[in-house]
Amino acid sequence: MRHQINNSNNEPTSNPLGNINARFHSLYGQQKSEIINQIKQGDVLLVCRMDNRLIVKCGETEEAFTINTTRYHDLKALSHSTLAVYYSLLNTWDKETLKEVDGWINEIRSHEPKELSQELADVTAELVTHVRTAGALTHSDMSQYQQALEPIYAKLMTQAAKDEIESLVSTLNAIREQYNYPSSKMFMIVFGGHQPRYKALASMVFKRWFSGLEQHTLNSDHHVRYCEGGESLDDAIELVASAILDKDLAKSTLGSALALNRDVLSLVAQRAIDDYWRQHNLR
Repeated sequence: MRHQINNSNNEPTSNPLGNINARFHSLYGQQKSEIINQIKQGDVLLVCRMDNRLIVKCGETEEAFTINTTRYHDLKALSHSTLAVYYSLLNTWDKETLKEVDGWINEIRSHEPKELSQELADVTAELVTHVRTAGALTHSDMSQYQQALEPIYAKLMTQAAKDEIESLVSTLNAIREQYNYPSSKMFMIVFGGHQPRYKALASMVFKRWFSGLEQHTLNSDHHVRYCEGGESLDDAIELVASAILDKDLAKSTLGSALALNRDVLSLVAQRAIDDYWRQHNLR
């Protein structure tokens, strides 16, 4: 790739302001390094949602807690089984393919939760029977199959969400009891994943859990962060260090700890966008 993101720390290069800007970034980096060291020494407790685990970082101690249970993975696999049927029958519906799908249907019936597995198997078996009888699979057939699956998917997703919420909350309670950090010294990081649920569900549970703590009167958004593209605890530490430093910087220079908050900046940006569109008579 020829094009990459440019470093603007030395801008503007055409006048002395660039040197001042570079100096600011250098001093900012020094302050951030100090906070990173404090985090690594255990000044704050990090709780990170990574893949199917919660990783706790407390000084040099790291501990992993598995969140998604076997039941959760069964629910996920059940929903994926219908996608396997879809792709298998998409281009061919010969005897061998239909026989393979028959075997999948039997497997589906044998798994928990029985009621949902039975519904899923019945709907899929009806599709296979129709294909055998008609000797063809039309777009209309697949549309009807998808419509029949919609309420089943909704039940599967609801049960999976309940399972994950129960596991997350009970694990968070156990972590808090084990490590005994004040909520003001806890940060929760949600790592980005290939599925939106990694961000949405974990973030919502973390914020709700914070709001339920009697001694927690601080801004939950400051303590719950999303780490886009994060792959390791070092990425989480970097993110939290920036959050701590930016909050102190905003309070000291702008009079409000929230002045550099992303939501606040979004409001300012929205007003600027509205003004531009209005001034240029754009729709």
